[in-house]
Amino acid sequence: MFTSLRKKYPTAIIQDHYPNRTEATKVWFTNDREDEYIGIEKESITQQELDLLYCLFKEIKQKTRIVNDSPQSSEWYTYLFENGPQPTTNDEEFRIIQFSMKESFDQLQMKEAFQHLLPHGTILVFQADHMGILIEEKNEWTIDEEQLLSISHVIESDFFVSPSFFIGQFREVDVHFPLSFTYEQELFSFSRTIQRQAFLQTAVTVLPEFALHHLPQQWKEHIFKKVVDTFHEDPEMLQTVKAFLENQSNISQTAKKLFMHRNSVQYRIDKFIEKTNIDIKTFQGGILAYFACLSFQSVNLPKKD
Repeated sequence: MFTSLRKKYPTAIIQDHYPNRTEATKVWFTNDREDEYIGIEKESITQQELDLLYCLFKEIKQKTRIVNDSPQSSEWYTYLFENGPQPTTNDEEFRIIQFSMKESFDQLQMKEAFQHLLPHGTILVFQADHMGILIEEKNEWTIDEEQLLSISHVIESDFFVSPSFFIGQFREVDVHFPLSFTYEQELFSFSRTIQRQAFLQTAVTVLPEFALHHLPQQWKEHIFKKVVDTFHEDPEMLQTVKAFLENQSNISQTAKKLFMHRNSVQYRIDKFIEKTNIDIKTFQGGILAYFACLSFQSVNLPKKD
């Protein structure tokens, strides 16, 4: 499987046993059966290629025991990444907030910064030289979007790196918790692969495009054909329809968002319904139209870096 990657990365190391050392200069991946491993020099791979490999293969994480030195962080690291025993917790639910930065950083300095910024009781665990997780117990002091934005600003100012976050769902800590976290990891990895620049992601924001990405291309071409034709005929229609759906199908809010007259928005929505025969004023019609908007954008609009 990995032999074909050797053409793209000639200096890559391919072996059939777990790497004894995971040097900081290499990133390691394994296949589903975990019977083949490849180590690629970081300097020979772009961030976009790296994010794609994260989606296709399982990364062999670097050991970060030096900074995960507290009993709680070490316990959670073993539980989530090494199939270790379940951490000692009470009956409350926990969630994981993943964070990633395009640039590498000094983990010891970053750890000290996070300790001053995070609410008491939040557990910090580093995964690699540019990634980590925050583990939160469900209570009245859980981190909200405003706090994460504030944390992001401080880190960007102090370390000149731009963090992005993915807020997971609260769950009971049981045998299924690591698998749920794995699914959230895949969503976060996908959000970076498609170069989404929002600093904060959740399953709600990523799942529509994730599901659309896995829909066969032939299906998209047939299901969305009338919508695509309509957008090609009237390019401004895309902006109107998407804004309408993202503003709870409220004409007044959409008009305010687009700086348009309410009657103009209503006319364009009615025109879209007439041309596509999709009633986007209904919940089901809105879902189909929203997927069509995302599909059209992914093909026809340039991606932001």
